[in-house]
Amino acid sequence: HGLQAARRDRMATLSDSSALTTAQLTSVARIMVAGAFFSTLGSLCILTVYVNSPTLRKSFAFQLVFGLALAELGNSFWPYFFMPSEGAACECQAVLLQFFSFASIAWSGVIAWTLDQATNTERKIGGPSAPSLAASIVGIGDPTRAPDVRKFHLAVWSISFILVLIPWGAGVYGPAGAWCWIDPRHGAEAHALRLICFYLPLWCVIAFQIRTYYVVYQRLNRVTLLASATAAVRADMRREARERELARGEGGDASAAADVNDEESQKDDADMEATLRRLLRRLGAYPMVLIVAWTFPTINRLNNYVQGNRTGHGDNYTLYVLMAMGMSTQGIGNAVVYGMSGAVRREAASLIERWTGV
Repeated sequence: HGLQAARRDRMATLSDSSALTTAQLTSVARIMVAGAFFSTLGSLCILTVYVNSPTLRKSFAFQLVFGLALAELGNSFWPYFFMPSEGAACECQAVLLQFFSFASIAWSGVIAWTLDQATNTERKIGGPSAPSLAASIVGIGDPTRAPDVRKFHLAVWSISFILVLIPWGAGVYGPAGAWCWIDPRHGAEAHALRLICFYLPLWCVIAFQIRTYYVVYQRLNRVTLLASATAAVRADMRREARERELARGEGGDASAAADVNDEESQKDDADMEATLRRLLRRLGAYPMVLIVAWTFPTINRLNNYVQGNRTGHGDNYTLYVLMAMGMSTQGIGNAVVYGMSGAVRREAASLIERWTGV
């Protein structure tokens, strides 16, 4: 009887904060739990490979992916609270959601910014353009020292913590649909804090990603075209050299060795061009992870605000389902797009072989 009473109290609290029925809230929460399970698995896979691979631990790029995987692992925990009633559990869920969701988005922005700095080789009059102050601080663009990922950790986790404290200090954490976050029953203040602490930074990061990856795409495309043109020139030079050797009557072993070298050079050129083209194809996937994950949540929260002001409640079941489905893709999407590179797959295969002996 005590458990049943507690369940009724919890459902009453959720019903007070939402126009959705208990069954609808439960189905939305279950979607989030299913997505959280796959996000947990994906994040743990990335972290396990990182911890057990000395090669990846030395890679600055994968050190950033490690930070993202940590954030996604934390972000996968809050759905497991499963529709808590108001109180400590609800506030804990709200804090975890705010902290790790923002941290994951911030790490995505850091990776985009780092890629932009690393590929920015454009020159101005007087030599290369000076790196930004932030790039100088972390060591990007400085050949005399390795980039310091600890400064990124300090920035991401500190900002995430500050954005947790603002709603907490305002006392607005509480039920927010099928889970706890910033409670819309606090009115305009709650909606403003949703915008300031999450959705405005989110779409700023997405806009920055789109701009950055477009610029990087243009840079890599120029490099790809240059590599293709260089390979064609090298092939012409090798062909002319063989024709001169044949005209002088030289052949035999020297010609066979030249053919072998020619094949190896062509293979190297083809591999380099293929690698660059794979990078070009992957660039578009980076911002798409956040766009897919957060388009419907943004629409739903805008509907909460607009319809809530007009009718007293702004909950739409279809939008909540789409919101849950979108948010559920972020963890596994980041694991696939950022973590499942060729190097990671090779290290994972080597790790499995070492553990299983197969």
